[in-house]
Amino acid sequence: MFKNFVAAFIILIPAIILRADRQNMPNLREESNIYQKVYDAPLRLIDGEQARLHQMAGKKPLVLVLLFTRCTGVCYPYLGQLKKQFEQIRQVENEPFQVLAVSFDPRDTQEDMQAMAGAFSLQSDSLWQFAVTDSIEALTKSLGFTALWNEELQQFEHDAILIGLNQQAYITRKLIGFRSNAEIGQLLSSIHNVFSPTFRLPNPNMRFACFDYDPATGRNKLGIGLVIIALPAVLTLLLLFAIWLRTRNKSSNSFR
Repeated sequence: MFKNFVAAFIILIPAIILRADRQNMPNLREESNIYQKVYDAPLRLIDGEQARLHQMAGKKPLVLVLLFTRCTGVCYPYLGQLKKQFEQIRQVENEPFQVLAVSFDPRDTQEDMQAMAGAFSLQSDSLWQFAVTDSIEALTKSLGFTALWNEELQQFEHDAILIGLNQQAYITRKLIGFRSNAEIGQLLSSIHNVFSPTFRLPNPNMRFACFDYDPATGRNKLGIGLVIIALPAVLTLLLLFAIWLRTRNKSSNSFR
């Protein structure tokens, strides 16, 4: 029975390590629909013009922002943060691009989006465009984006998300949540078809990462974080082996 216990423990070690490490893994939702072509949604811009998504991407690569005007949660703080970040980024970014904010709420009109843009003085900013579409379901499905309606709150539950589209309208990268200028810069590199690693580069705040990306080789190697996670399991296994060995020796001595 003791042998069965040890065997079961050995089998569970990888599962324990993987479960503990899951918090440090890249957000798998950011990998959904990558390198797939986005749906060519018809758009109504707040300046009254109509356009197709592929047409807009063909002129300049796009950074797509999905939000809705009746949001009482993340949309407005997120938009305000992005405004500040893109004001800083555009000063050092040489390649052309455009930020396109599209509503995924069927109730939103061009006037609603115009008011949202006006709240941040973005309605006349050449970097930004705001639009609504009648093809919300097809667009969000092609982007791998899901917004769940909460009947009690009368709100959509959704991620704050940036999606990069190159000039061929392929999804090159996604960023979920509030992110740094450096990460947004990597997204901008991707829409200009410049390779950038999926994994975040090491920095002083990631000393205990389970995997360390080496930009020189393009490979990942085991980090100290994985060693720390695995250490208790390894020590426990060694302790169990020592107990088993001692018990075996005592049993052998008792028969002499």
